[in-house]
Amino acid sequence: MPTLTRLMPTRHCPCCGDERAFETPPCPDGHGPECAELACRDCGTALLVDPYAPTARPAPRPTRRALGAAA
Repeated sequence: MPTLTRLMPTRHCPCCGDERAFETPPCPDGHGPECAELACRDCGTALLVDPYAPTARPAPRPTRRALGAAA
C-alpha cells in the first residue's frame, strides 16, 4: 500500500532565520489538520496562524482637509 505524504507549507522561522518546512502537530483541542498551530520541522518553534487573517493589509489612505479649514 502506498504511503501518502502531505505537503508541508514553508514559512519564515524566526528561530532558524530562514524558510523552513512547517507541520501541524497533534492537536489536543481536536482541530485536526485545520489546527491553527504549526511547528518548524527543524527546531520545533510553534507559530499560531490565523487562516482568516488577510495576507496583506492595504496601505492606509491619506486624509484630506478642506482648503481653508482650521488646523
